[in-house]
Amino acid sequence: MDTNKQIIVFDLDGTLINSAPDLCYALNKTLSEINIPEITLQEVMGYLGDGALELIKKGITKHSNIEEFDTELLRLRFLEIYDTCLLDKTNFYPNVINTLKDLKTMNFTLAICTNKPEILAKRIIKGLNALNLFEVITGGDTYKYRKPDPRHLINTILASGKKIENAIMIGDSENDIECAKKANIPSIAVSFGYSKIPVKDLKPNIIMNNYLNLTQHINSLNNN
Repeated sequence: MDTNKQIIVFDLDGTLINSAPDLCYALNKTLSEINIPEITLQEVMGYLGDGALELIKKGITKHSNIEEFDTELLRLRFLEIYDTCLLDKTNFYPNVINTLKDLKTMNFTLAICTNKPEILAKRIIKGLNALNLFEVITGGDTYKYRKPDPRHLINTILASGKKIENAIMIGDSENDIECAKKANIPSIAVSFGYSKIPVKDLKPNIIMNNYLNLTQHINSLNNN
């Protein structure tokens, strides 16, 4: 059986890109319209990873009773606001773009599996001039399930034409690493993302501190 890792699947927010400032702005503008006090950037970073609805719920419950609000309407309003600012401050983490280009040159297939809505994920990647680097981009609304459900990751891999046993998952949060474990896929956790708990406690196969080391980490997993 061919066990070489041929497809690298990335989470988006907190893994490839630092999007927290723009998400924080959109959240606080949404909350201000219902007279909820501002949430700090540091707090917002701890709320990310479960999609817009959960982000809004966490922002509200810090100061108020969730039952008083129509959270679905607020989710739509949040997405409307976020749509206007999603590339204001968002960018790739250091060394990401060159590493992705190197991986493509080495014939790796690259994909994104995020809980962010698919259209927004694609708009961000296109806005950062990297759409041509990814074979597949799936979001939290692409299927009827999302991370940590392993089917989200599995179907992202299958959509690329690759096999499950040839994949590596790279993420920053429990959703990513647990998803990979459930799919029996090795995982790399970045140390600089939005995880609510220390990444070492997620027990990924590898913890990565810098994208400059990614090729070395992939080789390590291939040699195990």
